[in-house]
Amino acid sequence: MVGVLMRLSGPGPETQAGAERGALLPALAIAGFVFAAAAVALHAPPATGEMAVVFAPGTDEIAAYAAILAAGGRFVAPTRLGNIAVAYADSPGFGDRIKEFGGLFTLAAHGLCAPLQGSTP
Repeated sequence: MVGVLMRLSGPGPETQAGAERGALLPALAIAGFVFAAAAVALHAPPATGEMAVVFAPGTDEIAAYAAILAAGGRFVAPTRLGNIAVAYADSPGFGDRIKEFGGLFTLAAHGLCAPLQGSTP
């Protein structure tokens, strides 16, 4: 009888907490979308100029250098991460061309993808 009365008297604390958490889902989804859009905008590579080229893990600097040259770019420097190299592209379309030579994608050359200081190509 007590269980019947509790069900008739309204939702318990467990149900109310679940409803409150559910009310936050739209706000969390919007915040996640804004965060993802900002990350994409901050790391989008330029059409020309300096950009980071990401290669498959294990790609050495010599192979990256050769791929960048073959795609029509210039090797600028290595980065803190072994499979990322910084290239300079004189013409648009370098991001598409480098994929033909083993590059996975390109990013803006800042943060972890910035050229190492004092490195020589």
